[in-house]
Amino acid sequence: MFQSKLIKFCSPTLVGIKCGSLFKFKNKYNISIDMILEHYNNMYNQKGLFFFNILEKNDYALIYVYRRENLIKNLYSTEIYNFLKKYGYKLNNLDDDLNHLKYHFHILGATPHEVGLFLGYPLCDVKGFIDNKGKNYKHSGCWKVYDNQQNTIMYFNKCKFYTNLYLQLFNLGIPLDKLILSNKP
Repeated sequence: MFQSKLIKFCSPTLVGIKCGSLFKFKNKYNISIDMILEHYNNMYNQKGLFFFNILEKNDYALIYVYRRENLIKNLYSTEIYNFLKKYGYKLNNLDDDLNHLKYHFHILGATPHEVGLFLGYPLCDVKGFIDNKGKNYKHSGCWKVYDNQQNTIMYFNKCKFYTNLYLQLFNLGIPLDKLILSNKP
């Protein structure tokens, strides 16, 4: 169940074209989510893939799957750095930043807008969503697009391609180990 959700919602991150993905995992068997994530972190951190429990509520958890190197490159650009500082991020330690994002999920009781940057959304689209209150977008796909529509649609198609490919391969019995590409040269 965990692996099928991972494939369905995180394939672009597994293949390395997206810095992060989120998926909701219903804990039907009351197993410790932290133990599950520790297991997956032990198996896949050496390939550059990390798992983080961003929110646990009732019988489900919101799992953040990310490529650490890609995320650092994305978050620590000057523009994004300046934007995230307004939301209280210190941006000197990725683990602290992830815990701050987790804190925002808890205090808001909803998804904080800046999560888009942790998922690799362009800053212009995150700002556009905030400024337009989720309306007046040019296109909607993996996220609402406010700028660079043509390039973003090509990226959406690439994400969809890898998701479909990974779903097919996984359904054919290809193990998760073979589908998680290494982030290291």
